[in-house]
Amino acid sequence: MSKNTDTANDYALAKILNDRVINIFTMVVDNRSTPDLSAVNRSYILMVDELKQIYDRQPELKKLGGGICWRVLDNLEQAHEFVPAIEFTHSGGDYGEAHNSSVSRLCIKAGKKIPDLTPEMKTIIDESDKNVATFKAELDKMYAKLSFESIVVPVITIGDTKYYLTPMREGLAYNVISFCLAKHPNQDVNLDDLKVEMKKAGISVFGLSNFNNDTYKSIFGKNNALSPFMTTSPKSIRVRKTTNLTDQQIAIIAETSTKISE
Repeated sequence: MSKNTDTANDYALAKILNDRVINIFTMVVDNRSTPDLSAVNRSYILMVDELKQIYDRQPELKKLGGGICWRVLDNLEQAHEFVPAIEFTHSGGDYGEAHNSSVSRLCIKAGKKIPDLTPEMKTIIDESDKNVATFKAELDKMYAKLSFESIVVPVITIGDTKYYLTPMREGLAYNVISFCLAKHPNQDVNLDDLKVEMKKAGISVFGLSNFNNDTYKSIFGKNNALSPFMTTSPKSIRVRKTTNLTDQQIAIIAETSTKISE
């Protein structure tokens, strides 16, 4: 694809392609569930093919040590099935960052940081950046996070955006929800077991008898803004620290928010 075989330019091009490939690989394999991979996988494959050509014609790149993701998987269609079963040479979540730092060193020595791009290569990179932005936005919605700030203020974090909801009144609903979030996130908790545990922790459970009745008026209740983060039955509760939100659910949270920060 790349017609410019200048060594310095190849180093600079390898660096920015590695950055993008590592980013895509990390977003896919570090999340158990992901949105549709078709677009980002297309970008990944095209950039990996270019990287293979660059490394084949540049001996200094080819002999660099350190594992890098595209040498392990050059197609992400079945990444979730293959990655746990293969031996990937990385430490502490390094899918090629250490290797790419060596590429960066070659760029510095060659005196070129920003590559000259052919029109075809620019199209591939621009399309990749667009696909990654779309994929990340969908991924952020899948992993919306619940937390409490200033003790009683529910906060929903979606990517880099935080939605601050109306403070909850201290009482039964808040006590139960905040306790489950802290002690049993994403777990079904039996009412009787929860009563015992909360009493031992010195937290009031006065009046607690039926979750459906005791929590439905709260902001987490059925059809309310934060209902996706809680499921109840008369005798059990599940409070989710992370959940998958639809665009409609996000819109309701945004409309209900007292403050939004990015």
